[in-house]
Amino acid sequence: CDLVAEIRRAQRVAPALTSMCEDCDVELFLVLPRMIWLRFLAEPMQHAELLRSLLPHRFSKGGEVKGDRAFQEAGVAEEATWDGEIGMFLQKYRDVRDMLLRGDGGAKPASEKAWEVLVTRVVDGRIAEQDGRRLGRAAQDSIEDMMRALEPWSMELQRHCPDDWNQCSSILVQCLTRPGDKPKPGPFRV
Repeated sequence: CDLVAEIRRAQRVAPALTSMCEDCDVELFLVLPRMIWLRFLAEPMQHAELLRSLLPHRFSKGGEVKGDRAFQEAGVAEEATWDGEIGMFLQKYRDVRDMLLRGDGGAKPASEKAWEVLVTRVVDGRIAEQDGRRLGRAAQDSIEDMMRALEPWSMELQRHCPDDWNQCSSILVQCLTRPGDKPKPGPFRV
């Protein structure tokens, strides 16, 4: 699935994630929910079902739109299936991503470089030195602000229903540690 493929892609950007997976390092279980949130923030409609299964109280039922007027007014009604707090978090991510996209003048596509900066920060706990120099203080502060906002969401993902989270993380770890297995196309479901 896309989530496993993106985590594998993240392993190439932040090699520490590979050893965390191979060793089932305790830190992996702090990074996984952050990676799930990053994927949701980047592709909300693609990952909404996974988050809905883990945090049902944060999503509307049966197509009923719940709050999140900012997205409704912006003409993105399909995204208004989550609550307003997730909507504000999504907007914070988009603001940071847009800042990173504007500030990039490197050889890689700006969207890829922005993703790499965020993944490195999530996995390594810091912004890579060369990225820090290139981005400037304002962008670094915005990234750090988003990471502080990410932590409570990460904890909620793990703690709302621990049994569901354990099952989800177990499946992810199995997919990530099996050599040669290719992710199956389609959405990831618990």
